[in-house]
Amino acid sequence: MGLALVLIYIALNLLSPADMLPFLAPYRPMLVLALINVPVALLTRLQAPEVGKLRTQFALVLLFFGFAISALIPHRLFGANIATLVDLAPNVIVYFLGILSFRTPQRLRFVRATLVAIALFILINSILEYPLARASGVSTGYVMVAPASLNAVAELRIRGLGMLNDPNTYGQFVLLILPLLYVAKNDAGLGVGWFFALPISGLLLAAVILTGSRGALLGMALIGGLFLIRRLRTTGAVIAMVLGGLVLVAANAYRGRSISLSGGMDRLAIWSDGLSYFKSSPLWGIGPRGFGNQFGMTAHNSYLLVAAELGMIGYFLWMSMNLVTLMQLSRIPALVAKTNPELGRWALALRISLAGYLFTSFFLSRAYELPLYMLLGMCGGVIIAAGGDEAIPLRGTFWPAWSLVACVGILGLIYAMLRVRVV
Repeated sequence: MGLALVLIYIALNLLSPADMLPFLAPYRPMLVLALINVPVALLTRLQAPEVGKLRTQFALVLLFFGFAISALIPHRLFGANIATLVDLAPNVIVYFLGILSFRTPQRLRFVRATLVAIALFILINSILEYPLARASGVSTGYVMVAPASLNAVAELRIRGLGMLNDPNTYGQFVLLILPLLYVAKNDAGLGVGWFFALPISGLLLAAVILTGSRGALLGMALIGGLFLIRRLRTTGAVIAMVLGGLVLVAANAYRGRSISLSGGMDRLAIWSDGLSYFKSSPLWGIGPRGFGNQFGMTAHNSYLLVAAELGMIGYFLWMSMNLVTLMQLSRIPALVAKTNPELGRWALALRISLAGYLFTSFFLSRAYELPLYMLLGMCGGVIIAAGGDEAIPLRGTFWPAWSLVACVGILGLIYAMLRVRVV
C-alpha cells in the first residue's frame, strides 16, 4: 500500500491534476495525498530499521531542506519562510518517501514503469494536439507554439502540464528515464526486456527531439556516451565522441536553434545578474524566490540559482548531497557483484540518470523540483539495500573538499563564460 501511494503521489504531481481537471484545484488534492502518505511512511520506518544506515545523504538533504526554509530569516522576512516551506516540502517529501519505499529492485521496477507511463502519456497527448497547434498557431496544453521570428516559421515544442510545462523540463524528465530502461533482472545479453526497452527508447528519444530543447539534446549525448563507455570501454569512448559531435551538428541544424556561446546570449545576460546577486549576499543568499522577484525570471542554471538564493551555505549543502550520492553509487556494483548483481546494475543506471540530470541542470533551474528529489530517493533506497554508510563508508573520500571545489569551479566556469562571451 505504501509504495502504491507514493507512486500515485509522484504521478499526480508530474501530471498536474489541477491543470487536467481544474475543478479539483480548490480541494488541494496533492496536499491531501501528501498528508495520507506521512503516517504510512512513519509506519514503514518503524518496520525498516535498516533505513537508519543511510546517514550522510539523509543528513545533507535534511540540512539543505532546513536551511532553504529558513534562508529568509537573515533578511527579517519571517512570514515568507512559510511560503518556502509550502513550495518546497511537496517536492522534498518525495525523497523521504523514496528511501523508505524504493529499497528493492522489484520496487524500482514499479517506479520505472510509472515514469515511463507518465512520459508516454504526455507524448501521446502532445501528438494528438500537434495538428491543432500547427493549424491554429496557438499553444495548447501539451504543445507550445513559439512566436515566429523574421524569416522563420513558428516553432512547435511538446511539453507536459504543471511542473513539466516547460519543454526543456519535459525533455530533462525523459532523459532521466532512459538509463533505467536497460536494467535487467539478469545480465544475460539481449533478453526479452530489450524488446520492450528498444521501442520505448525510440519513442522517448523522439519526445526529446520534439521538445526542441538544446540542453536535452546535449544531455542525450552525455547519457549515450556514459552508457557506451561503460559497455565498450575504449571503443565506446571513441563511438561516444563521434556520436556527440553528430548530435551537436544535428542540434545546430535543427530548426535553426544554435548550440553555441552566442546562441545563448540571453541566458548569459541572466547569469551576469545572478553572479551580482551572489556577490551581494555570498553567505546566505538573497532568499528563495529572490532571483525571480528581482530579475523577473529564473536563472536558467540550477547551480547559480542555488548560489544566488541560498548563498555558499545552501549551495555547498545542495552540491554535497548530489556529490555524496554519486560517490556511494559508484562503489555499489563492485560491492554487490556476487550477492545482488541486479542492485549493482540499478546503482549504475541511477548514477547515469543523476549525472545526466545534473548536467542538464546547468541550463535549467531545476534545483528545487520533484524529479531531483525522486532520483535522490531512489539512489538512497539502493544505498540502503547495499548496506548504507556502514557498507559504503565515506571516510577518506574528502567529499567536503570535493564539494567545495565543485561549488567554486562551477561558479568560476560561469564567470569565465561571461568574460569571453561574444557581443
